Amino acid sequence: MSEARSPDVRVRVLTTDEATRLEFTAGRPGIPPVRATLVGGDALLRVRQELDRGLTRLKDELTAFDVEDKDLNRVFQSLHGLGRTLLFILFGGQQAVLKELQAFWNKALPYGMNPELPPPLVECVGGRDGFLPLEFLPLFRMFPGAPVETPGDFITACRTLVGFSCVVRRAMLPAPVHGGLALHTGPHGRVPARYLYYEHLEGAVEELAWFSGAGSAHIDLEGPYPDGAERAPGLAEQIFDPRLLLDGTRRGLPDQVQHFACHCYTRSDDTLASEIELSGAGHHSRTTLGALGADLVALGAERDLRDFDLPLVMMNACGSGRMRAPGAPSFPYLFLMNGNRGFIGTETEIPDDVAAAFSKALYERFLIRRIPLGRALLESRRHLLYTLRNPLGLTYAAYADPHLHVHPTPEETPRAPAHP
Repeated sequence: MSEARSPDVRVRVLTTDEATRLEFTAGRPGIPPVRATLVGGDALLRVRQELDRGLTRLKDELTAFDVEDKDLNRVFQSLHGLGRTLLFILFGGQQAVLKELQAFWNKALPYGMNPELPPPLVECVGGRDGFLPLEFLPLFRMFPGAPVETPGDFITACRTLVGFSCVVRRAMLPAPVHGGLALHTGPHGRVPARYLYYEHLEGAVEELAWFSGAGSAHIDLEGPYPDGAERAPGLAEQIFDPRLLLDGTRRGLPDQVQHFACHCYTRSDDTLASEIELSGAGHHSRTTLGALGADLVALGAERDLRDFDLPLVMMNACGSGRMRAPGAPSFPYLFLMNGNRGFIGTETEIPDDVAAAFSKALYERFLIRRIPLGRALLESRRHLLYTLRNPLGLTYAAYADPHLHVHPTPEETPRAPAHP
């Protein structure tokens, strides 16, 4: 595991009654901070709305799982153009601000785009309504450069975006990340995990097959849920007490990971109306975050105080056209306020095959090879980019400490290599 270290760059979203500002501070000495006022009090909302439209366009342009060579330039121009549009919404055409920010980024992270070196760590802090889609911003180079002609050109060009070059540590105020930096293993080094899904999604079925097959030597899986059992604990109960098994008993070591492969809905402007839809073995549920929150309050008032760390949650929003970027922060907010160790989720719903490929790449690195979470997430984005030339791994954001890792036990079996 890497030693914990201070971020190379800190980004703060500062909101007052008068304006919203971004503050960029470098860890390297001698580099003055950059402070910029956003254009309009609703700039961050408009950025998320444009991010949603841009990601929808990008998904429509990706006609296949892997991008063909002839389409590389078009896909890159769309991705980089989206990042530039987000910058325009944030700062307008203020040339002095844009040039100062680009210069700051390259001085603060002079080797940031070099994949042979450890990636920089960037900390981004803001409120639930002040989310900055930092990963999509081409801060290393705002000009797109020469046309992309080869896969190598495509990979190099994509590194100009923060999310393909940096580990990003997100913090959502006032919802801190709880718990220690180590996930624990049971007998034979297997990580307790829970699988909750929508059974009619091909990607969800593919992910379950991986957990039950290639991942089974390293993951002690509970689920899938729903499984048809009449007395199985409800969704809120499993979130509140991750020791609960579906047969009603408890295991000693709680879930260390809870994985959702399901539909998510954020059509409403009301974050409490966002929904999680699950289905399995003839059982179906569609639950609002407001209802989940109410159930968690009831459980918290009735049950003993939890004296164990709660799991990392990954929500793989599979399918199309249901989850919208403006409402995406409502899901991590629910779990972080519950006290979970962290949350990983997408900014929008993505195709089933991409969701399955990304989760397998992430868990191979994080749960099997024991790479710390932040680095594992970045390497999984790069995996899709390098092997498939697919940039949609950029849609995954992590609200968790990047140094979170799996703590091995003496009984652990030898580490298995990740697939290329």
